[in-house]
Amino acid sequence: MTENILCEICNEREHTRLCDYAEGTGIVNSIDFQELTETCDKKLCRKCAINIWANCDVCPEHAEQIKAKLSKA
Repeated sequence: MTENILCEICNEREHTRLCDYAEGTGIVNSIDFQELTETCDKKLCRKCAINIWANCDVCPEHAEQIKAKLSKA
């Protein structure tokens, strides 16, 4: 089986990053009992990824959700 390497937004360019938007928590690492965060992980190319701070890229859908939450704050 071949892994899909295209960006899930444009379906044109190779993905080079994943969406870092936190979608859930609660998974506990059984080794050191640290809580792990589940992220969206949508495959993104450099052009479609929206960088919100250093080493944190999100998909356009989650960028809009972040923008909406910040405008209510």
